Amino acid sequence: MDQYLKVVFPTRRHVWIDGVATGWTNKVCQVETGHHVVTLSPTHPNFQPEQFDLLVTGTRPDAPLILEFTRKDAGT
Repeated sequence: MDQYLKVVFPTRRHVWIDGVATGWTNKVCQVETGHHVVTLSPTHPNFQPEQFDLLVTGTRPDAPLILEFTRKDAGT
């Protein structure tokens, strides 16, 4: 069954789901029901958390699961 998630970040970045570049930040992505590891493009690791490791279920296109990454401070 299809599920939906939206990865939020201040700038446009590739969203990686289970090790594959799957979509873009601030857009709804479609995934299968189940366990997924979600992160942003590893070539610019200026975000936190490093990844989300979660079960995706019970979402709809108009009510996606929202995952928010934030920028790391330059000093961290």
